[in-house]
Amino acid sequence: MIEVGQATHVGLVRAQNEDASLAAYPIFAVADGMGGHAAGEVASALAIDTLRALAGRELEAGDVVASIEEANRRVWDGGLLPGQRGMGTTLTGVAALADGTWVAFNVGDSRVLLAHDGEFRQVTIDHTEVQDMVTLGMLAPDEASVHPMRHIVTRSLGARPGVDVDHERLDLTSGDRVLLCSDGLTDDVAPDDLFWILHTAANAQDAADALVQAALAGGGHDNVSVIVLEVQDSGA
Repeated sequence: MIEVGQATHVGLVRAQNEDASLAAYPIFAVADGMGGHAAGEVASALAIDTLRALAGRELEAGDVVASIEEANRRVWDGGLLPGQRGMGTTLTGVAALADGTWVAFNVGDSRVLLAHDGEFRQVTIDHTEVQDMVTLGMLAPDEASVHPMRHIVTRSLGARPGVDVDHERLDLTSGDRVLLCSDGLTDDVAPDDLFWILHTAANAQDAADALVQAALAGGGHDNVSVIVLEVQDSGA
């Protein structure tokens, strides 16, 4: 069984919340919209609404990728309309597959993180200029976290007519906690604090609520959205 916690907040600086999220087994996702005049809100909603069609289905990894590609087409087409030009959104998440495994997917710089057996790691890789510099050895990871260009994404839904979707198998076991989040969380809360909250919270919803409160305590500079999954056994 999977226990789910979900929370979001506009933050302490932004006027509106352009994040959107979905928790409808077997699909879980967070989208962080970008674009002026509420267009970011439209883009993230389009992406999440497209993935919502996967709820309640038996899935293969290809089904998830195809749905994300369809979401990209919808955001791209919407971005051609007046008032929505240039809009886009990140999209990240996980899906339970029919064979009992999971798939993690990502476009942009929202993240999937995993707390497993006392360890904490980032599952997805950010699609940002700064991450590219880290990969090439031009920048250290600790420098990347405070680099002024860390929010410049190199991949997002709606940026082009087509999109490359990063996806990989994710093996989960009982006791694992999975965190999906927009960068409003990871920008304002240090990794050690994320892990401590995720590891010590009584349940998934307590963890989600505490993570959002930690982002607000850290300044609340952006919208923040989180989904926490707690695996209570290795099956569905």
